[in-house]
Amino acid sequence: MGPHKVLGAVTLLLVVQACGGGDHVSDSLGATWSMFRQNLRHTGLSTYQTTNNMGSLKWSFITEDQVQSSPALGSDGTIYVGSADHNLYAIDPYGRQKWSFTTGSAVKSSPAIAKGTVYFGSDDHKLYAISTDGSEKWSFSTGSFIAFSSPTVGADGTIYVGSEDSKVYAVNPDGSQKWAFATGGAIESSPALDATGVIYVGSHDFKLYAINPDGTQKWAFPTGDLVFSSPAVGADGTIFVGSNDHKLYAINPDGTQKWVVTTGGLVLSSPAIAADGTIFVGSVDARLYAINPNGSQKWVFTTGAQILSSPAIGADGTIFVGSDDHKLYAISPDGKLRWSFGTGDSIRFSSPAVGADGTIFVGSDDRGVYAIN
Repeated sequence: MGPHKVLGAVTLLLVVQACGGGDHVSDSLGATWSMFRQNLRHTGLSTYQTTNNMGSLKWSFITEDQVQSSPALGSDGTIYVGSADHNLYAIDPYGRQKWSFTTGSAVKSSPAIAKGTVYFGSDDHKLYAISTDGSEKWSFSTGSFIAFSSPTVGADGTIYVGSEDSKVYAVNPDGSQKWAFATGGAIESSPALDATGVIYVGSHDFKLYAINPDGTQKWAFPTGDLVFSSPAVGADGTIFVGSNDHKLYAINPDGTQKWVVTTGGLVLSSPAIAADGTIFVGSVDARLYAINPNGSQKWVFTTGAQILSSPAIGADGTIFVGSDDHKLYAISPDGKLRWSFGTGDSIRFSSPAVGADGTIFVGSDDRGVYAIN
């Protein structure tokens, strides 16, 4: 199926101002927010300040179904995001549709941008490579849904993604398979890479896997329940990941446990890592946890409902996270509320992305994509 470039296929609710205050300078990966969790280590940490973001609506863009994909932001300001209406959307900085690309099922996977190509998965069992003009380059078939696992593009152009067929796939830039690594359960976690190219990903078989760049297993770390959360890699190589056993784990690069923190609920949220090493993660107990690098609790921030969304961090240290209480929260580094922004439904699996001018982009189950500044 191909792209559809008809403007007005979605409804624009509001455009109150143009994007300003930034020239969308790209990061080292060629985009403002290159992929789910921003970078290869999946720290969720932006290089852009959000100090001037006061939490007001800039614009909203409405699709035909829930938006549980997380936005990726191109160096030209284009926002790429999937919808359960089977489409990947490209939205310009003013909230207008540039194009949409239709797949055979829901797009909950979050896109990744590399060298003029947008990669994303669909519940139609395929990984897609799309040019930034909306035309298809290729598609790669797996044995099941590519649901919430989102592609990560390595420095050599290899694309890594998980599938509910229990495999992690490494795909060459031309769309051919490099290797496939089998686990014992469905994979909805998104792969993260460390500085040496080792791939880390969670599985529903209750394990976090470390996979060598050649597709062989380095180690597997057992948790007490399935791992939906996507891992993040610290500056010292420590791997952080949540599990449905209510815990956040810190794991040494050799696969041994460094420490563990217990929350009051399932941890499906993926951890973010601040510049000072603080780890932030949400829990189904409706709390965002701030954890010191040694595993001690720094603070806890309570929202009105469970947190499945993964936090993002501005360069100034502000933490942004969505909640099932229909709100996006901006939280200062000391754990105090800066502001909250309400949508019409849960901000569930869509996680915020930080734009070059400090605008926050996030999807909601109310079918909308929001730009907030």
